[in-house]
Amino acid sequence: MKNQIGNSASSRAIRRMVITAMFAAITALLTFTPIGMITLPPPLPAVTLVHLPVILAALVEGPLVGVVVGLVFGLCSLIRAWGSGMVGLTLFFRNPLVSVLPRMIIPLTAWGFYTLWHRLIKREGAADKLGAAIASVAGALTNTVLCLGMIFLLYGNDLTVLVNNLISAGNAGAVYQNNAGAWLVVLVGLPNGLAEAAVATVLVPMVKIAVDAANRRGRHKGKAPLKAPAAEPDGENG
Repeated sequence: MKNQIGNSASSRAIRRMVITAMFAAITALLTFTPIGMITLPPPLPAVTLVHLPVILAALVEGPLVGVVVGLVFGLCSLIRAWGSGMVGLTLFFRNPLVSVLPRMIIPLTAWGFYTLWHRLIKREGAADKLGAAIASVAGALTNTVLCLGMIFLLYGNDLTVLVNNLISAGNAGAVYQNNAGAWLVVLVGLPNGLAEAAVATVLVPMVKIAVDAANRRGRHKGKAPLKAPAAEPDGENG
């Protein structure tokens, strides 16, 4: 019995490491290829899909795996910001407080909403899919709000100067010119955040269904009997 419990715990740990590595690899692939980062003209930031495996990791394997994958997302974003030579808002992602920290909070928010949903609505099937969709929206909006919010808090004045240098104000009033950075954050955050949330709402529950089905099949195949079956009679009656 103890050996079986130990083997089961070891198998779960190995499985969790493999899944973590898989999600981390997908995250890196999405970050460094056009698949996951849709580049927009400066000063607009890239529209990202890289938060999707981060959210999915948290919903499938829990917050710890999600935070690890979120850390990979943040580090990849940091490396990309320093190595790409891009301009605009992407420059601010060279600060880990903008590129790394918010990405580690994404899975915590998604997992928290998902867990709360299951405590309130204790049903599976369609209810689980809806809970995953709500958690995905929360995670995607966390990414947008925290990243752009950190940019505004840390670089509000620099952002205003950047916008006024890149965009001709024309007949814009002083209120706009003095708060151009805040206006840009709002104008960027609304469409980007809503678009990323919409994509996450559709894709994450669909992928989660497939992952959960694969996990169930794996657990069913990996089950071992707790004791050996009784020996069959040999058919000889003395």
